Amino acid sequence: MKEKEEERLKLLKSEEEKLYESKKIQYICGIDEAGRGPLAGPVVVGAVIMPRNSMIEGVNDSKKVSEKKREKLYDLITKEAISYAVRNY
Repeated sequence: MKEKEEERLKLLKSEEEKLYESKKIQYICGIDEAGRGPLAGPVVVGAVIMPRNSMIEGVNDSKKVSEKKREKLYDLITKEAISYAVRNY
């Protein structure tokens, strides 16, 4: 993993840890959508709960990741996820 990417992920993890500790929560669910919106076309929504120690390289806003990379990440995420859901609207 590149140093810059590792630092980005560690920063995200530190923010998550603050939530785990301050709110005494057990899980955090990440949510994202892709598409033009219900008035302009279809939308895909995804939600995932990852293990607390998860650090998958390249996970980012879906609009910042190429389609090919999103497909690879989907496989990695769904294998590692505690739970996930994907819905087309």
